[in-house]
Amino acid sequence: MNAEELLRQYRAGKRNFSQVDLAQEILKQTNLSKIDLSQANLTEVNLSQANLSEANFYQANLNLSNLSQAKLTQANLRLTSMESTLLYKADLRKAQLEKANLSRAILQRTFLREANLEGSILFKANLQQANLIDANLQQANLTDANLKNAFLQGANLFQACLDHVDLSQTILTGAIMPDGTVIR
Repeated sequence: MNAEELLRQYRAGKRNFSQVDLAQEILKQTNLSKIDLSQANLTEVNLSQANLSEANFYQANLNLSNLSQAKLTQANLRLTSMESTLLYKADLRKAQLEKANLSRAILQRTFLREANLEGSILFKANLQQANLIDANLQQANLTDANLKNAFLQGANLFQACLDHVDLSQTILTGAIMPDGTVIR
């Protein structure tokens, strides 16, 4: 399926595009809220500035995709693969990212307030200036991640792996650390 056909069917009221192959398609600045793209191949897709609020990406492949400035509030991204994906300034408030693979993803200035990242892989992810206030990062792997100038107030990092993480100038007030201590 190509982007034009997907948009035509979406405008006609269809929302279920589970397992569709849209690799390398351009869907930037589109409104696809509440779309079901579970288990879809979205490798190298351009969804920058798209409205994807409440969308379902369960087990989708979004590797190398562009989701910069996309609206993904309350989106289901559980078990999604987003290796090296560009999420610069994306809005992921209250998104479900449990066990998602965000290795080497660019999440600079991304809004992840109250997002659930439990068990997610953020190996070498760039989270500079990201808003992770009240986010759940329990058991997340943040090895070699860059959290410089990030906002982690009230975040839950219990049992998270923070090996070689840059936490310089990061705000951690009220955060639960890997060992269970709370930063005051």
